[in-house]
Amino acid sequence: MASNSYCESCSGEGKSIAAVRFCSDCDEALCKECVEYHQKCKATKSHYLMELAAILGSKISIFKKFCKVHEDVSLDFYCTHHDTVCCRKCIPSKHQSCKDVLPLEVASKHIKESSFFEDTLSEWQNIRKTLDSLKQNLNDNVYKLEKSESAISEEVNNWKSHLIKQINTLEKKITVDLSNCKTKNLDQLWKQNAEISELYDSVQGREQELKFLKEHGSNNQLYFKLQEYRKGVQGVVKRVQEMAMSYKKVHLKFEKRADIDLKSMGSIIEVEEPGVVQYSPVKLQQAQVQQKRVESLLTLKKEITKQLKLTDKPDITDIAVTTDNTLFLCNYILGMCQIYVYKTKSDGLTMLNYNTTLRLPCVPYGICIVTGTDKAVVTLPRQSYAQFINTKSFTLDKIIPVGNDCYGITTSGEYIAVGTKGEIRILKHSGENVRNIVLRYTSKFDSVRSLYYDHNDGSIIYRTTGQITSIQLDGPVLYRYTVSGITGIAVDTRGHVYVSERNRGEIQRLLPDGRFCDVVLTEKDGIKDAFAIAFDESFTTFYVTNNNGLVQIYNCK
Repeated sequence: MASNSYCESCSGEGKSIAAVRFCSDCDEALCKECVEYHQKCKATKSHYLMELAAILGSKISIFKKFCKVHEDVSLDFYCTHHDTVCCRKCIPSKHQSCKDVLPLEVASKHIKESSFFEDTLSEWQNIRKTLDSLKQNLNDNVYKLEKSESAISEEVNNWKSHLIKQINTLEKKITVDLSNCKTKNLDQLWKQNAEISELYDSVQGREQELKFLKEHGSNNQLYFKLQEYRKGVQGVVKRVQEMAMSYKKVHLKFEKRADIDLKSMGSIIEVEEPGVVQYSPVKLQQAQVQQKRVESLLTLKKEITKQLKLTDKPDITDIAVTTDNTLFLCNYILGMCQIYVYKTKSDGLTMLNYNTTLRLPCVPYGICIVTGTDKAVVTLPRQSYAQFINTKSFTLDKIIPVGNDCYGITTSGEYIAVGTKGEIRILKHSGENVRNIVLRYTSKFDSVRSLYYDHNDGSIIYRTTGQITSIQLDGPVLYRYTVSGITGIAVDTRGHVYVSERNRGEIQRLLPDGRFCDVVLTEKDGIKDAFAIAFDESFTTFYVTNNNGLVQIYNCK
């Protein structure tokens, strides 16, 4: 949009006439006379005109979106099959076979009343409210930390009155310790406050932008903005979750020495408590406003069936796939302590080639790739550890203690989640325990065997004996689904949950809300005693294994 307030149509004729409206379809500021013509002309009377004063007085940027491939062509269509906007030149090259390619005016017709708008706005509002609470708690912590200095100083002086004069020098030392400790923690709190404030301002700006576009913007502009923000919201959600999980309340406490000597009269200790603020994500429904359609579901076509020829008796309990399609399979047979590594050929999935064997300190059960790295994490239930391994060099890395009966494991960024008896433990890669989630509807004697962090809505899906459960990070249950056994789970890009049913010889698919959808694979498709399942990183290949080492690979379309 032009930065001045003159009519752009008249400016082309050398006239300087004040503009009063802005046409978002033409991307031009218009004067009163041009507005009247705009509203009469058949080609432009349907265009959306906004008050120029409202636009110039806001921080909202109004602009027309152009195709990244055809930079001179505007994005005027929406493909329901690919869930993307496109230009008229993209249609014959990329969307010719797509059934429903709609004009953007049709797709965005009811955008302001849609659940897509409401869910997106609710997510940003929810983030802002969480940041509000974090800021308030942090400010309260600063206030109490400031007050604690005088309170502790008084306590030190009262204690000093019972001691002999020789400890005056020690009093000075502990006062310095107190001041340094307070300064260090205040610096950290102010640093966190600055980070939260920065993110808060950004989130508040986006929330205001959405509200403004609803009141003053065109459907097209609001639709573009919602598409843009939908892609960015998960990154912000992840950052807020990390802020909420890593934030620790700090206060200072004076610890008196009962057996006073002339070396010390006590010390200043830092007491950390988990923050009371937790981020509870608002699940985006990804609802579109065009004509109602049925979302396409993945279809699975078998490409490979291979029975691994292992000299040892296998008990394959989990599988993980790297970006270069290297397979890691855990063998839970007592005394074996092995992970089998196989690689698929790059010229199509023609066969599996045996590569190497990783030997571990103890028998492995669960495994998960650390996204974006050359590392994976393996649970060792009999030693209560998680073992990091290098997926390129096939070497062992560090181990961290995670608690007794650790089986299922999943990762998200710098965090790992481990399933144990009756709870899920959230830890950093360093081994620092961030939170323990007590599973209210799970027996304290029942271990979490399979675990998955769903990036679609920030929930954790886990499997115990006879039950699939989805929970938020702060504990509330989203849904439960009855199954048989303790076998694997996987999730696709749309949030559908895949469940292996060994006793029934099938793979079931659940809707994102936990309701049954369909049976995607059966014995007719080669399924036999299915146990561990997984998608590759691109979600184009689906892997199924059973305990005896039968590996089946399915192409996803």
